[in-house]
Amino acid sequence: MKKYLKIIIKIIPLIILIIILYFTLFSKDEESEKFYIKLKGQNIITINTNQTYEEPGFIAYDNVDGNLKDKVKITGTVKNKQGTYELTYTVKNSKGLTAKAHRFVKVERSKKITYNKAYDKLDNTSRGWWSGNKKDGTRPSGGADINELKKLNAYFLGPNEKVIYLTFDEGAYDTYVEEIVDVLNKNDVKATFFLCLNYMKKNADLIKDMAEAGHTIGNHTASHLNMPSLATEENFDKYLKEITEVEEAYYKITGETMEKVYRDPRGEWSIRDLQIMKDLGYKTYFYSADYKDFAEDVTKEYALAELTKRLHNGAIYLIHPKNKGNYLALDSFIKEAKKQGYKFDLVKNIG
Repeated sequence: MKKYLKIIIKIIPLIILIIILYFTLFSKDEESEKFYIKLKGQNIITINTNQTYEEPGFIAYDNVDGNLKDKVKITGTVKNKQGTYELTYTVKNSKGLTAKAHRFVKVERSKKITYNKAYDKLDNTSRGWWSGNKKDGTRPSGGADINELKKLNAYFLGPNEKVIYLTFDEGAYDTYVEEIVDVLNKNDVKATFFLCLNYMKKNADLIKDMAEAGHTIGNHTASHLNMPSLATEENFDKYLKEITEVEEAYYKITGETMEKVYRDPRGEWSIRDLQIMKDLGYKTYFYSADYKDFAEDVTKEYALAELTKRLHNGAIYLIHPKNKGNYLALDSFIKEAKKQGYKFDLVKNIG
C-alpha cells in the first residue's frame, strides 16, 4: 500500500502540469471571446488589374462597448498593379485592448475579355452627351438619368458639395497642356487629363511629370474614334485595342498601371459601350459644365466669364487645352472658385 502511495505522490505534479497545459492550450480565453474582429469574405482575395478592389467588410464587437465597426482602422492600399497587398484591420476597446485581422489581396495581370452575347441585348445607339449647362449655380440634370448611369459606373456630377473637378480632353497635338499643368501646380490643384495615344507617346516626359505631380491621366482611346461603332462582335478586337494601347503606353512611360478612368471621344457613347467599359474595370466620366471653347479666338476674359458662371456643387468641367483663352483664364478661375468656397478634387474619387 505504501508503495502505491509513493507512486501516486510522485505522479501528482505531473498530473497537475498536464491539467495546466490543457487549459492553457485548449481552453478559450473568455475575455478574448467577448472582444474580436472578424473579416467577411476570404482572407486571401485575387483580382485582376482591370478590376477595382471592393472591401467585403468586417465585424468588430466587444461585450461592453458593443458594435465597434466604426472604430476599425484599415491600413494598407491595393493598387491596380501586379503584386500582393496586405490590409491590416485594427480596433481598440474601452479597456485599451487591441484586436487585429489581416487580409491579402493578390492582383494579377488583366485577362482579355471576349465579346459577351448579352451585349447584343443592350442599346448601341450612339448618343452625343448633353451636359444640361446651368448658369445659376444649380446642378444640371445631364444627358441621361444619373442613377441609371451609376449602374454602369458612369458619372457626370460629383456629390452635392462645394467641390469641383477639372478635366481636360486632348484630341490634337497643338495644346497648352504643359502651361496648364504649371498653373495647376502653382495653385496646388489636381486635375484629370483624358489623353489619346499619339499625344502620350510624343510627350512622354510631360506625362511622367504630370503623374508624379498627382494629376490623373485618363484613357481617351488610342485614335479618338466613335466607340459605339466598334462595340460589336465583329469589331470587338478593335474596340479593345483602342483601350489597351493607351494602357500599355502609360505603363511604358510611368512604370505604373493606368487609373481606370475613361471618357468617350467626342462625347459619343452608348449603353453597350458603357457596359463594356465597366466590364473592363473602368469608370466613365461625362461632364456637367462646358461651353463652346473650340474657337481659337476665345479670349481670356470670355473664357473666365463662361467658366465662372457655370460653377455649381459637384461640377465636372470639360475644358479643351487647345484653346489659349482657357489656359490664360485658368489661374483667375481657380482663385475665383476658391474665393467662393469651392475645393478641387479628382474625378476618380467620384463613385
